[in-house]
Amino acid sequence: MHESQHSSAPGSCLLAVGTYTEILPHVQGRGLGIHLLEFDGESATFRERQALAGPVNPSYLCAWGDRLYSVSERSRDAALDISAIEDGGARLRPIGRTAVPGADPCHVSVNPVARQLYVSNYSSGELLCYALDDKGLPDGEPQALRRQGSGPRADRQDGPHAHFAMPDAAGAHVYLCDLGTDAIVRHRVQADGLAPEPDWTLRARPGSGPRHLVLAGALIVAVNELSNTLSVYGQAGDARTPPRELAHASTLPPGWTGASWAAALRLHPNGRLLMVSNRGHDSIAAFRLRRDAPWLEPLGHFPAGGRTPRDIAFTPDGAFLLIASQDDHLIRALRIDPVTGMPERAGASFALRSPVSLCPLLP
Repeated sequence: MHESQHSSAPGSCLLAVGTYTEILPHVQGRGLGIHLLEFDGESATFRERQALAGPVNPSYLCAWGDRLYSVSERSRDAALDISAIEDGGARLRPIGRTAVPGADPCHVSVNPVARQLYVSNYSSGELLCYALDDKGLPDGEPQALRRQGSGPRADRQDGPHAHFAMPDAAGAHVYLCDLGTDAIVRHRVQADGLAPEPDWTLRARPGSGPRHLVLAGALIVAVNELSNTLSVYGQAGDARTPPRELAHASTLPPGWTGASWAAALRLHPNGRLLMVSNRGHDSIAAFRLRRDAPWLEPLGHFPAGGRTPRDIAFTPDGAFLLIASQDDHLIRALRIDPVTGMPERAGASFALRSPVSLCPLLP
């Protein structure tokens, strides 16, 4: 079969989108599963290539080579689904499914160096580590790192809530955000999994709820869901000394008093521009990361264009920011000014039911 042709304009890419398929306490899921879209950077429009029914509540996706991984956010019978990306991105073909122990997996990532895959279980609090075989499929049962503790917010921090885990570029360490205990921890990668105990534990501000992070050289930038803030930490020279907070900023405009929860955090490919989505305020907060000080320079707040912007993602070249508005059932694009870094609305919104995770693929 011939590879499908697609636009070569700046920003053009293939995009896998996960959707909520069930009604849950926090979302009225109406989605079908995983959608494969083509984004045309010239017209800033989306076109659907495929809708893959089968995965249930695929609330987070990640890609590695020609494999797409998704986790089903369920309190029981959760699963990890694996699909092959075929025909130049023209279609997805399911090639594997494995049961995920624990409750409500909400994040998945791959360590290409170590050939490991990490799943974060929100409700039960574990970090799972799977070995991957030469086909990119899980090999055996996962290692489960169970956490302990709680936080001051009784409604959201009754116990550990692993929300995110990702490796560094060298594949030597994995960073975990635990929203329930206000902790960011780092585990050393071993040949047979992860070191059972972290080599350091960073204590975020009480009640802040670290959700996701990005690594920017020697800096760690974390988005805190419960306090609607960003925190910048400097990594210490001593491997066992936790980084310390160097900068802190609100993701909401001054004077905002409504209910809101910070969600997705993305670092532009240029390494200097940060974007955060706010659910409730329904906006995108933009910052310039000044690494030398370091400090966060606020660039402004921009309408997300829909309710509950659950996820955002830069196109691989950084020309656009893509936004998934979960409760208004649409995806839209903002063009990034290459000089100022400011986002500007481009193209038309694309209707898609209950979008929750955006995973750009290579063009």
